[in-house]
Amino acid sequence: MSAWESRGFSDAGLRRKAAALASIIALIALVVGSLFGDRGMLQLVAQRERAEALQRQIEELRAENVALAADITALKSDPRAIERLAREELGLARPGETEFVIREDAASTGR
Repeated sequence: MSAWESRGFSDAGLRRKAAALASIIALIALVVGSLFGDRGMLQLVAQRERAEALQRQIEELRAENVALAADITALKSDPRAIERLAREELGLARPGETEFVIREDAASTGR
C-alpha cells in the first residue's frame, strides 16, 4: 500500500473527485454565462425593455404624424385655420382690431 492509498487518496477516488470538481466549475461557468453574458438573461431583459420603449415612441410619433397631417389638410383648405395660426403663432390681428397682451409679473402673483 502506498502513502496515497493509506491517506484515502486512491486513483479512482481522486479521479472521481476531480471529475466532480470540474463538473461543478463548468456548471457555475454556464450559469454565470447565461445570466451575465452578452446573450444572458439580464441582457435579454434589458433588450426587451428597450424594445418596449421604442414601440411606445413609435406609437407617439404615429399619433403626432396623424395630427400634423390633419393640420396640413386644414391649412390647405380652411382659411379659418390659417387665420387661427396667424393669430396664435405670429400675434397678428385683423385691420382695426386691437391686440391686448396680458403678462403675469412675478411680483403681482406673490412669488
